[in-house]
Amino acid sequence: MKKYFAIAISTVMLATPSAALAGHLTYTTTGGESVTVGTTAPGTGRLIQGGMQSGTSVSTAEDGTKINERWTCISTTQPPNAKIFDVHSLCDVSNSKGTYTITFGCTFTGSDGAMGCLGGLYGKTGWYQGKGGGTTWMGLNGSGTGTSQWTD
Repeated sequence: MKKYFAIAISTVMLATPSAALAGHLTYTTTGGESVTVGTTAPGTGRLIQGGMQSGTSVSTAEDGTKINERWTCISTTQPPNAKIFDVHSLCDVSNSKGTYTITFGCTFTGSDGAMGCLGGLYGKTGWYQGKGGGTTWMGLNGSGTGTSQWTD
């Protein structure tokens, strides 16, 4: 269970786009330690779990500019009878250009706990303030790769 939760948290955190330029970015994330809470619901076998994880990422803009970021995410599993995604996540990201928030919906893509995620970007401060965008991520335990697109 902890493995799945860490993966979900990692996925959310991984979608950290670069602040260097508006436009298309790729990124690589590295997940850190995660804290998991929850259990399997008695009599149902349903996983009820949430957690928090922090990590780092490196985003690369189309022109090759790189930016280092730090992220913290929280994630929760979703009930089997009322879900589109297996896990929902919310992440805050910071770098030298400012801060932003990511919302993710993630689906398990393998028995090892790997996840595929898609989400929205919401600028908070600095270069990101007032901007939005979209992002994808694929990985395991907070480590993986993704793409992001910021709008002006």
